[in-house]
Amino acid sequence: MQKILNQYFAEYKTMSEVAHNAVIEIAHREGIEMNSIIVATSFCFDELNHQASKMNLPAPQGTFIMGGLAGYPFVGEIGLTAFSDHVPDGGAALFIVGPHIGFSRSGEIGKIKRVGQHRHTNTCGALMMVQDHLLSTSIHQIDPADYSMFQPEFLALRLLPRVDEIRNADVPILKTTQFVYDEIEKEILALIQLHPTLLNKFPVYILGGIVINTDENLPNYFSQKTFQKIVFT
Repeated sequence: MQKILNQYFAEYKTMSEVAHNAVIEIAHREGIEMNSIIVATSFCFDELNHQASKMNLPAPQGTFIMGGLAGYPFVGEIGLTAFSDHVPDGGAALFIVGPHIGFSRSGEIGKIKRVGQHRHTNTCGALMMVQDHLLSTSIHQIDPADYSMFQPEFLALRLLPRVDEIRNADVPILKTTQFVYDEIEKEILALIQLHPTLLNKFPVYILGGIVINTDENLPNYFSQKTFQKIVFT
């Protein structure tokens, strides 16, 4: 598996190792106990991103889910406000965010074999459909009455300025995933920085990157893009 991933990612570790290292670092920096750090995730709601055996996140109290399709934080300011009430006194918050993409043992990009299946299936299937829509000629403004299409249409419109780069990429879905990561990081940083009471209550950190899903019982990996404490700018 590593030989395949080395072709596309300069650096990556298991999701568990990256997340646990981040929590250890936050506890050390802030002088607090690890179990007082509450984790919020902004991952796609694909089951591969929420299996304890594949993710093994350091979140004994559970995680607060912020992500919609492709991991974009669609819960917005309301969700962030709700999350702020979950952090213990004297604790800290860690947002782990990013889109996901599958890599099979055979080297297929965007496909993995799930437990109990004999075939390979798409991941992120939702983002692949958004990409197909983006590369078509049917992009349009969101119809507020059609809630079922809100998230995919929203993502397609966000990616529209990069459509030529995606179309011409050697691996379009990998390029699309990288661009979605940029949008997720930008949005989560804006949400936190525009929420002044949040940063006044407790330290806030973001761990961002691309979740790499793998076949069956193999672990998920994480290609880290950022790990930082959020401050007012």
